[in-house]
Amino acid sequence: MKGKYPMILLRCNRGVEAWMLSFFVHGRKRWLPMVEKLSVGDIIAGRYRIVRLIGAGGMSCVYLVADMKLPGKTWAMKEVRAAPHMPISMEEEAKLLIALNHPRLPRMIDIYRQSETGYLYMIMDFVEGEHLDRYAAGRGTELSLQMLVSFGRQICEGLHYLHSHEPPIIHRDLKPANLLVDQNGEIRFIDFGIARRYKEDQQEDTVLMGSIGFAAPEQYGGRQSDCRTDLYSLGAVLLYLATGGLHSSWSEEAINVMRFNGYELLVPVLRRLLQTEPKDRYSSALETSRILTMIADETRQEKTQRANRCSVIAVLGASPGVGTTHTAIMLAHTLSQVSKHVAIVEMEVKSRAFRQLGQIVSGSEIDKRGRSTSPQRFRIHTVDYIRHPTRAEWIELLAAGYEYVVCDIGSTGRKELLEEFARADLPIIVTSGAEWREEDAMSIGERVGEGIRRKWVCIVPMGGRNAIRRLRKPLGTERVHEIGAENDPFEPGQEMMSTLIKICSPVLIKPIRMEGRGFGVKRKRWKGRGN
Repeated sequence: MKGKYPMILLRCNRGVEAWMLSFFVHGRKRWLPMVEKLSVGDIIAGRYRIVRLIGAGGMSCVYLVADMKLPGKTWAMKEVRAAPHMPISMEEEAKLLIALNHPRLPRMIDIYRQSETGYLYMIMDFVEGEHLDRYAAGRGTELSLQMLVSFGRQICEGLHYLHSHEPPIIHRDLKPANLLVDQNGEIRFIDFGIARRYKEDQQEDTVLMGSIGFAAPEQYGGRQSDCRTDLYSLGAVLLYLATGGLHSSWSEEAINVMRFNGYELLVPVLRRLLQTEPKDRYSSALETSRILTMIADETRQEKTQRANRCSVIAVLGASPGVGTTHTAIMLAHTLSQVSKHVAIVEMEVKSRAFRQLGQIVSGSEIDKRGRSTSPQRFRIHTVDYIRHPTRAEWIELLAAGYEYVVCDIGSTGRKELLEEFARADLPIIVTSGAEWREEDAMSIGERVGEGIRRKWVCIVPMGGRNAIRRLRKPLGTERVHEIGAENDPFEPGQEMMSTLIKICSPVLIKPIRMEGRGFGVKRKRWKGRGN
């Protein structure tokens, strides 16, 4: 990368503990040697004894130190040095930190310069916690939309405080590794190594710095970074968390992953934050926080409404013989692992599946006319089965205290059944993966309308990856899932339950811990590192 000034890019070498710094000067990459580490027991400024190394970077190391003048008190000590060939003042960060006073930002209490080495030592509050990327990686699918929005709002609080200074302070290196989740679950900023004050009369940053994947486009040259630069990085951080560490830049693939992971409400927010042109982003951290607050309120209201009534999951077959009833039964018995109040309802009066099950469960015999009686209601394991309720019985059923009601709509596509499908909290269509059966699902989509197609989910039994990719476009959704063969729908296997829980996640009444359950659902694998 050629240019008037060096471009500094922070990278992480996975094979070593410390970070290294690569930078470009006149198009050539150069590597800085790492800071030499102090040893446990070393004493700085006659007062601070090294306890252990907390972290290391190309230009700095952070240690936990014990205060010899205040027995029992510990601090974080940052050892900083100036890098050669770069016009960076070591006092810049110290001056910024001294002037700051906010609960989300570090508080500095002492500064010491060692004359022999020129190193600067900054003593600040030590915060117990976990880096945001590691925190998210440790929780996998448990990082809910509410939690992600909360983190975004907390980051906005810190940014709003910085940007409210005169002139504004621009962080310039917002990324998961520079954010800490403390013991109370609160976000704390922990590094201001390249923060700077905005300069009204300057066209471009004197030194171009930023972390790959989280730096805004203007940090690569041509413009001065401003408050909207940090908003871009905020968007990159939230996108990184929402995609399980897979993406930090905007793309169609990132959108698809977000929607699959249940963060669809954040899509328009992150799309705007990650605009290439600063003028196209939100104008301030305060405005961004207000938008996130609206999402939090909407999510909370929806959750409250859902908690006060049952969640209805409707299963509709695109054509006969695709496994609609089989899939509905598997869904009901999977949900019974997380709730004691689950019912499954056979809506199609011409269907005989529940009648046969009822005969088996009740042990009913054939009468003199050759007919067999079957109960309208019966139970298998902990799931209540209900056959062909009337309209009045259906309304009464929804108020009967069930947390989840699974509706087996069948595949006839009668108008009144399609209306129930459209009203469901989670409409699921079961279709064949065969290319020549593709029109079956498309015809249903045309009948239920665009609004339902935005929220429906498609299940393709034994469809294969090619079928999944092919069906997404005509069905108008990325939420197309393949499920394998399952001989016993009343006791699905671990892998099947994991898939079905994921499919039902948008309507789950309460968060489900993905470990410790009898069905052994695994967390999704965290792909990124966030450094």
